[in-house]
Amino acid sequence: MLSTARVELPAQIEIQLKAAAEFVDNLMDFARDDLIGFRRPLAAAFALSAPVVLALVFWSLGLRAMLEVGVGYFAIAGAGLALIGSKLWPGLVEEFDARSFAKRKAIADLKCGFGEASFLNLTRASRVFEHECGAIALADAGDLRTLFFSIESGEHDPRWALYRAGELNRRVWRWLRLPVSRELVKFATEGSKHPETQSPRMIRSIDAYEAVHLALGEPLDGAIIHRPFDEVVDMVERLL
Repeated sequence: MLSTARVELPAQIEIQLKAAAEFVDNLMDFARDDLIGFRRPLAAAFALSAPVVLALVFWSLGLRAMLEVGVGYFAIAGAGLALIGSKLWPGLVEEFDARSFAKRKAIADLKCGFGEASFLNLTRASRVFEHECGAIALADAGDLRTLFFSIESGEHDPRWALYRAGELNRRVWRWLRLPVSRELVKFATEGSKHPETQSPRMIRSIDAYEAVHLALGEPLDGAIIHRPFDEVVDMVERLL
C-alpha cells in the first residue's frame, strides 16, 4: 500500500537547494568568473605565474623592463582567453541556462519548505522494462492502482544503482520528492527480496517506448496509474 506525507526537508537537501538558489543572475558575470577565475587551466596558470615572472624581471632588469614584459605577458594571456572563450561560449550559455533553471526550481522548493515522503510496501514483485536511456518500473500501489517510475540511467538517479544491484526487488520502497520541481532526492529499499521473476524485457526502439508511454496515459515519474497492476503490465508486454 502506498502512503505519502509532508516532512521537513533534510538539512543536507536544504543546503544543496540554498547553494543552487544563490547562483548568479547575469550571464556575463558567470562567464567572467568562469574564464578569468581559477577554473580554467590557462587562467589559473597565468594568475599563478604572472607575479613570479614580473618579480624576477624587476629584480634582474628593473622597473622599465618589468613594465614591457608585463604588457606583452598580459596581451598574450588576453588573446589566449579570448580564443578559448570563443570556443567555450556555447557551452557556457548552455550551462548558465541549466543552472538558472535549477535556481528557479530551488527557490520554489525552498519557499514551500517541506518535502513529500512516500512509503510503499510491495505485496508482490515490481516489473521493470529497460530502454536505452534507463528503465520503466511498475509497482502495485494497492486499491487497483499502479505506481509508475521512469528511472534514468546514471549516478544522478539513485534508483538506477539500486536496480542494477538487484535491490529494487525488495519489499519496501521509501523515497523523498521536492514539492514543486518533483525531483526525487532520496530513494531507499528495505526488507526481504521477492522471489526472482522473469528477466526484465527490453523496449528496443523509440517508437515502442512512445507507444508504451502513450498507452499508459503519458505519466510523469512517480505518477499513479488508476488501473490494476496486472492489467498495466499485460498492456505493456503486448506492445513490445
